[in-house]
This record gives sequence, C-alpha cells and structure tokens, in this order.
Amino acid sequence: MLGTDSTSPQRYVLQRACRWVSLGAFHFTGTPRVELSNAAGDGTADEDIAWGAVAFQPLPGKPADSIVAMGDPYSSGEGASAPGGGDFYPETDHYDKNSDNAWDSCHRSTLAWSRQAVLPGESVFIGTMADALDPKMDYQFVACSGARTFNMLRDGQNSEVAQTDAGYLDNNTTRVTLSVGGNDARFTDVFMQCALKAGLDLCQDTAIGNKDPDTGKDASGDTGPLKDWAPKWLHEQVRPRIANVLSEIHKRAPQARIILMGYPQLLSAGGQCVPGIGTEEAPWLNSVADTLDEEMKGAAADAGTQSGANVVFADPRDEFEGKAVRGDPEDVHGIVKTGLSQADKTGLLEVGMASFHPKIAGARLYANVLERALR
Repeated sequence: MLGTDSTSPQRYVLQRACRWVSLGAFHFTGTPRVELSNAAGDGTADEDIAWGAVAFQPLPGKPADSIVAMGDPYSSGEGASAPGGGDFYPETDHYDKNSDNAWDSCHRSTLAWSRQAVLPGESVFIGTMADALDPKMDYQFVACSGARTFNMLRDGQNSEVAQTDAGYLDNNTTRVTLSVGGNDARFTDVFMQCALKAGLDLCQDTAIGNKDPDTGKDASGDTGPLKDWAPKWLHEQVRPRIANVLSEIHKRAPQARIILMGYPQLLSAGGQCVPGIGTEEAPWLNSVADTLDEEMKGAAADAGTQSGANVVFADPRDEFEGKAVRGDPEDVHGIVKTGLSQADKTGLLEVGMASFHPKIAGARLYANVLERALR
C-alpha cells in the first residue's frame, strides 16, 4: 500500500480466499496506490495465481478500533465449527494430497471468540461488524491452529507467513487479542500420553521425548517424570517465549492494548469417564493448566517490564467451571475422531485437531471473558 503513513504498508493475503478481503484501514498522505505481487519467499509455483479486483472504500474518519486477532488454535477457533469444518474460512482448511505446499490447517473460524465478542458501546458481534466492513472498526484475523511462539515470530506455518510478519500490526492498531503457550507447553503431547500411551502407569510418572523449544523438532533424551518436568518447562522455557511474543507485538503496534487469553482446565467432573485418563491423572492435568495460566500472567507482567507493553491477562477458568470435557454442558471437545474437517483428512493424525478445543459454545464463553477485559 503506497501513500500511507502506516508503519506496515505491506500486507499478506491468501490466494485461495476467493472473496473480498480487507487489507486494513489506512490514512493516506498522498495519492492512494496499491501494488499487488505474487512473489513469496516460500513460493514453489505449484498453484496458479490470479487477482480479481482492488477497490478503495473512503471512510468518514479513522476507525475507533483497529483489532488484530492472533495466536494459536484456541484463538483461531479450532473446534468452533459444525462437523466437517463448515464454519472455517475455506482457505484455512485446505488439503491437497498431491502437494504438501498447498496444505493449510490454520482453521480460522467465523465463530472464533474474537468474532463472537461485542465491543464496548456496540450492539453486534465483532465478526458481524467485520463482515459488513463497518467503518467504525478494522478487524484482521491471523491466528493459526497449531501455532507456537516461534511460529508467531519467525517461522510461520501451513504455507502462511509468521503472524507478526503478516503486516497487520502497525501504529494504528488499538487492540490485539491472542492466546499462545498451550502448544509450547506441549499440552497435546501430554494429553495423548495420558489418554493413549501411558498404559497402567500414572501418566505424570511417565516421560515423553524431548523437543527443541525454538523449533519443535525432536531432541535427544526424554523429559523424565512429567510431574517434575512440566512446572520447570513452563517457567523456564514457555514463560520467557510468551513474553518475547508480547514484546514483539508491542514493538510493531506500540499503541495497542494486548489481551493475552489464558486456558481453562480441560477436564470437568474429576475427569471421570474420559477414556484412558484416570481419576488420579485428571487433577494433575488440570493443575498443569493452572500452572500455565500463572506463568502466562507472569509473562504479561514480564513483557510490561521489559518493553513497556500494555498487556492484560484474561483468565477464562471461572467461565469454564463445570463446562469442560465431561461437563454439563460440555463446551470443550474430548477426543474427536469423526466429523473431521478437510485438512484433518490426511491420515497423519491419531485424532482430529478439534480434540480438547472449545466447541462453538466454548468459544462463546471465551467471548464473555474478552468482553469483560475490553471494558
């Protein structure tokens, strides 16, 4: 975007969107111009690229809110869809068996919690305002299922650039929402160990293979007993990396208030009747979620001290009390093996990606927490 005072005029858009996509609201200081390019750092020429049309929409003034929704599957809306992934933007639920380069499982849902929330003073959902291109708000959605801190900062994933490099954070951004840390904490690995692999042993007494916290790749050795490894990993490895993400967001969007959303305990009713997870394991798994939330709260404070970032930690645990897996109502998925989305039908995963993620109603619970944080 040329002729603007934005500190980030270059924006990335997925080719397969096949609809009007907002590049954002800009204050132009000269003649508005846009240049389109199909050059990409990871380009392989596997797909045809075509641009339909470009249009400028004059606004009566600067939007009151410029929001960027970032983060991991809890933010993208993984699980917050009808069976088959019908509520995901199709370009983020795409699988081509003939080309790994075309695989995108970011699973951004039209029913993600950032879209279900209502801004102070408004009467309709953020998503409704965004879809209508409401001039009072600019909303950009780059969260991606599976994201870890290094995906947000530099590596990208699923044929998408790193979220901080997508171009939507700038000097005009007023609010940033995100959740991150659950994948860095290896929640899925730990839950799968408990549900499928620990056998007759208490899973907290077993070990899983080590991973490099900066790449996610296998590392030598194992964790040792998970009950000893988890709190140390969360404090020494996960917390500082979350703080680094928050500081980088502040660097790129210095005027933004950053809302860091925590995670709920995933097992209600003491974990009874959850296949593969015993009643001694469920309380321990919930305690790991509690520890992560406390470290996230600490990371928010750390980022404020280190970079001056304006970060608010939003805690969803009370909202989900009694409503997680095996709750009543059950607003978090258990193990999902049916109704898989398009990018889930690869045969590579033991269970569906929606497993242990909030349902549509769970995303609404998150939206309640966000609305309180926005006041």
